[in-house]
Amino acid sequence: MNEQLSLKALHIILVGEHLRSRLHSEQEPPMIRDRRYHLRMYPCCFIGRDVVDWLMKNSDANSRAGAVQCMDILLENGVIHHVVDDHHFKDEMLFYRFRRDDNTVVKNSDLDVIYKGCDIYYRAKNEDSHLIKLRPCHDFVFRNCFTGYELVDWLIQKSEVPDRAHGVVLGRELLDQGIIKHVTDEFHFRDENIFYQFMIDKVVNKKMVDALGIVDNKQPGSPRNFRRRNLPPLNTQRSSPVPFAKERPELDEQFDYERSPDSPVFFPSSGSSSQSPRPVIVREITTGELMDPNGPYVMKNISVKSDAVGFGFVVRGSSPVYVQTVDPKGPGAAAGLKVRMFLKSVNGKDVLHWNHRQVSQEILRGHNIVHLVVMTHFKGVE
Repeated sequence: MNEQLSLKALHIILVGEHLRSRLHSEQEPPMIRDRRYHLRMYPCCFIGRDVVDWLMKNSDANSRAGAVQCMDILLENGVIHHVVDDHHFKDEMLFYRFRRDDNTVVKNSDLDVIYKGCDIYYRAKNEDSHLIKLRPCHDFVFRNCFTGYELVDWLIQKSEVPDRAHGVVLGRELLDQGIIKHVTDEFHFRDENIFYQFMIDKVVNKKMVDALGIVDNKQPGSPRNFRRRNLPPLNTQRSSPVPFAKERPELDEQFDYERSPDSPVFFPSSGSSSQSPRPVIVREITTGELMDPNGPYVMKNISVKSDAVGFGFVVRGSSPVYVQTVDPKGPGAAAGLKVRMFLKSVNGKDVLHWNHRQVSQEILRGHNIVHLVVMTHFKGVE
């Protein structure tokens, strides 16, 4: 089973892909090109010192040390590497490459979907296809949006998928991996006139130090000031922590959307425990807290019978798995299932220490009905 990606690790990948796209577009002089050192040619690489210069020039960092800090986060998380893996990132005449450019990215089906989604985003943007644009709806205007129907059309037109069914599958995979999201997190991906956004837009208009959560207050004549936070590295051989500041939740605009008459199906996800575009869990809850007899969580039995479309809810998380989304018109809501309920058992099997992929498979084994034991905060009990 592939190691699941955290929301922060996904964010770092998106920052890296945005930097990679920008560096490849630089042609005067080219930032990424084949370079020779002694008698050996190193294809498709960049120089550490040049990238630091470039980040400073483009105001992505306030100091050279801040720029090095940014690039080292990308290196620790397997986005870039030294061409012979001998160095951390340094502000020196050393060659580095994006792992996507030399095909050394760790093989992972989740990463394949993430990178494919990034490629689709930049291709649609660069071609000026008008797929991603301002979308008015009632009294609101949503930036950088597209509809599910238009994305499927675009995928077929660009030969990314052979037909609409495959386009919907790809759209669902992109949403599961956190690459796209419904504008109000109410729907999974549908081939309909429903609005979605690419999550990479969250990093496109930010300085790199801000996107990576680095406080780089270096001003001329003043000492460096960095605030470092720890994040487990992604796909890296080193065990040292990676500095990364906690994300601040962002408030979406209110959205009054005409709901589709169909209930969303239960979608088994291949994503991670925390990589939903907008996690509904404010803080991490442990299984110990859930099962503490003196704690605030109580047990509740719920049986959900699927309709012609599905069960009408989405799960996320790992040890414990929780309910991320419930269609208000679906069978899950009718049975009393609510967002932020934690799953203790499914069809009589204890799932407290399972991940959501395992839980998804177990739910689907129940065919038309699934028996759940959930843990819910006592304030949420009717």
